[in-house]
Amino acid sequence: MKRSEAIKLLESEAWTKADAIRALEVIDFNNNPDELTIRRAISNFAGSELSHRQRLQAAQKGQVTKKNKEIEQIHKEYDVKITRYKQELKQARERNETELHNLTAVNNELKAEVRRLSLNNDQLKKDNISLKEKLQNLTIANKDLDAKLTNTNLVNEQLKKDNKDLKNVVDAIKLKLAIEVNQLLKYEDSEIRKALIKLFNSTLG
Repeated sequence: MKRSEAIKLLESEAWTKADAIRALEVIDFNNNPDELTIRRAISNFAGSELSHRQRLQAAQKGQVTKKNKEIEQIHKEYDVKITRYKQELKQARERNETELHNLTAVNNELKAEVRRLSLNNDQLKKDNISLKEKLQNLTIANKDLDAKLTNTNLVNEQLKKDNKDLKNVVDAIKLKLAIEVNQLLKYEDSEIRKALIKLFNSTLG
């Protein structure tokens, strides 16, 4: 019998493949042993040692079953956490989308306000330039008015002086005329006539 055939035989009798391989290690299959030889060789392994190993295997299976249940429970808890996380993530995404929408609206309003302020600023700059030009023109006009006022003051002073001089001349003429008239009153009629002619001629120049 070949090793592979012996392993299949033991597996058909509820042996595990690993136990069958370990039990058959003591057999030299080069001599082509028969089934009886094989059973005698594995009789020691099939006794208390096999029972012990089977108990260990049963315990291991129990541990595996327990671990599988624990893993299954962990998977369930993990699935619950994943589901909750997905819901929270969805809610957070919806909140973020709402906030983004609101921020976008605020940003658009701010952009519009910036554009409006920029236009106002441009208009203010133009107005400022216009006011500067008007101020320059007013400054020039004011200087011109100051010059004219100064000239007017000079002319006025000259007129005052001329008026004063003219008044002095008139006063002198009045005084001279009064003196001449006073002198005429002292003369005879013919002499008065001559004096008047003389006064008239002197008045003419």
